[in-house]
Amino acid sequence: MPVGPRVFPIQCKTLMTKSKIPSIDYTINPYLGCEHACRYCYATFMARFSDIKDPWGSFVGFKENAPEVLRKEIPRRAPGVVSFGSVCDAYQPLEERLEITRSCLEAFTDEDGFEVGVVTKSDLVARDIDVLSKLPCARVGFSFTTLDRELAGAVEPHAPSPSRRLAAMRELSMEGVTVWGFLAPVLPAIGDSEESIAEVFMAMEQAGASQVLVDAMNPYPKVRASMRSFIARSHPGRLQAYEAALRDHGGYLFGLSEQVAAAARSVGIEVEVLF
Repeated sequence: MPVGPRVFPIQCKTLMTKSKIPSIDYTINPYLGCEHACRYCYATFMARFSDIKDPWGSFVGFKENAPEVLRKEIPRRAPGVVSFGSVCDAYQPLEERLEITRSCLEAFTDEDGFEVGVVTKSDLVARDIDVLSKLPCARVGFSFTTLDRELAGAVEPHAPSPSRRLAAMRELSMEGVTVWGFLAPVLPAIGDSEESIAEVFMAMEQAGASQVLVDAMNPYPKVRASMRSFIARSHPGRLQAYEAALRDHGGYLFGLSEQVAAAARSVGIEVEVLF
């Protein structure tokens, strides 16, 4: 039988972290670690900072006192933009049982001046439509790398399928919650053709996305090695293209931006490139 992640409680002293991301004032991460175990995840450094030796994706620490801490913290913070899930998915599988993210969102329902956003790969966020609808200003972003179910299952092994994410996006949009798409990361050599990018844009538009943000893969050493190993094993014919993209990363990004622009024109949705 498959063995689940090691799960353990954490007592946090603060939850709203000042953000270095442009246009975001605070980030909130109700969990440490992420069960989705995406091969391209840039947040693996969190294990090192927390002195955890387990492989990334094999553990989840849940901040069991997070809602209580947040309710005390909000009144002391200046109003601003808050984003759930910068180094974890706030709606990873454990959330279905613990409802920590839900309780944290509820803490903002009676607070003015905060624009609350969520970025997730999970359709579980649709469970909380009732809470999101009560927030003065809420936005939910759904992250995709591909619409190919097999490829998504290989690089995002424990995340819900792209079709489930699109269904949740559509459901939230129909209930009046603002939704947007996040194509990130664009996978070098296996997910970066104009056709595949346009396919994702079109699906997001049809699901009600107000806009799409696009980001490239962070070429950190662990990410590069993990994706190289996967491509060499599963898509050996694309390995040379992958290595070329990383050798001349600047040139690759320039070409990718052209691909994204062309795909956006063919679909007509508002697209912002982050790289």
